[in-house]
Amino acid sequence: MDQCRTVQTKLTFQMTTFLETYRKGQSPEQTHFCPGCGHGNMLRFVDEAICKFGVEDKAVWVSPVGCGGLTDSYLSISHILAAHGRASAVATAFKRLHPDAIVIVSQGDGDLASIGLLEAIHAANRGENLTVFFMNNANFAMTGGQMAPTTLVGQKTSTSPEGRRISEHGEPIRMCELLNTLEGPAFIARVAIGSERQILDAQRTICKAIENQIQGKGYSFVEILSPCPSNWHCTPEEARDRTANEMTAVFPLGVFRDVSKEAILGERLRPVPYDPAMVSVPYEALAKPMHLPENAPFCLDGLTSICCAGFGGQGVLTLGKIMARLALASHLEVTWIPSYGPEMRGGTANCFVRMDRHSISSPVVEVPDVVIALNQPALDVFGSRVAQTGIVLYDSDSAQPKNAQKHQIGIPAISLANACESPRSANLVLLGAWLKWMSANTEAVRQVLEERLAPNQMAAVWAGMDAF
Repeated sequence: MDQCRTVQTKLTFQMTTFLETYRKGQSPEQTHFCPGCGHGNMLRFVDEAICKFGVEDKAVWVSPVGCGGLTDSYLSISHILAAHGRASAVATAFKRLHPDAIVIVSQGDGDLASIGLLEAIHAANRGENLTVFFMNNANFAMTGGQMAPTTLVGQKTSTSPEGRRISEHGEPIRMCELLNTLEGPAFIARVAIGSERQILDAQRTICKAIENQIQGKGYSFVEILSPCPSNWHCTPEEARDRTANEMTAVFPLGVFRDVSKEAILGERLRPVPYDPAMVSVPYEALAKPMHLPENAPFCLDGLTSICCAGFGGQGVLTLGKIMARLALASHLEVTWIPSYGPEMRGGTANCFVRMDRHSISSPVVEVPDVVIALNQPALDVFGSRVAQTGIVLYDSDSAQPKNAQKHQIGIPAISLANACESPRSANLVLLGAWLKWMSANTEAVRQVLEERLAPNQMAAVWAGMDAF
């Protein structure tokens, strides 16, 4: 990093996004990175490209934990720190919400090729308009130098003290070759922080990958072979030589794909971002009531959060899905998240539903407005979490509150379900009670549900409405 800053005056542009003072009072000559690490080179090259294209205000850096997660200490651009392995997924969400942003993803080999392999592959397969820099130093560098998917055969690490063995660990994963089998990526290349010529090639390739995103060409992936002197137990000079020779022998350098040279860009499918006009709706417009169809099952004044809980096999998750479907039929925004144990039957199960007339910022429910409990444990755990202005609906045949309160309403769900000759529809009985509390449009509810529920199940819904 210090070498990068000393040559900054030789650049053809004057601006830089490097911070004058690093985190924890460190000077420009003292960074978090180990001496000889390739992260400093990568940061400098990205900084050059960002300033060259004048996108400092649009640039957003997404990184997970690890060495790459220290970037916010050095560049004065926007940063998002994602969970381990999830940088590609987080970057996808941000880019779709803000299509004009220049979203740069930085992930290590242990992070992207192991924990985050699923997210990385699907982002590439969809052709997201992102720029992904994959730092490959053949080990989990930040956490002690454990063996990574890219560790070389015979290479000793803290978790492979006798070296990587093909019979036990398989061959190193070559991400460029793997992603090149997909149709989605627009640009795939591998470079190295090794010899002087390799470093110059890396500089040009990193710049091109960012330019691709600016021009809307799609997913660009650059694998950067990086020295790691600390975990390789060698000097910085030896690490650079090893990168230039040993690493490149296993991971060949070059451009694997560049669709900018092909006349097919107009035919390539690209993810459709959210309409910017929808993202930038004035607050005054959001505050006005939205028009709802006359046949909407129900309407809302604001955000409503619901917790459905019980045992596995009681239809808890199905109950939440039906609520979500009714909300969609009411032209509402909705989220549904399940949570259940490993047991198929008998284990705990719950789900959380949020619905609103406007966009929902998070699906997480801390304080539900409605709790629907199908058994005693669910009532005990979630009944006390309900909002002060909320309501608790519970099956009085299988649960009783310890301290009865006005906002707790018991419905004999099992008895009513049996009376409707649908003994497994206690969840639908409580659905009916909730719909009555919501002042739902009965005919609209019927239109949404009658094609999906049997007559006796519909009878359970109506019984719950009558019992409320």
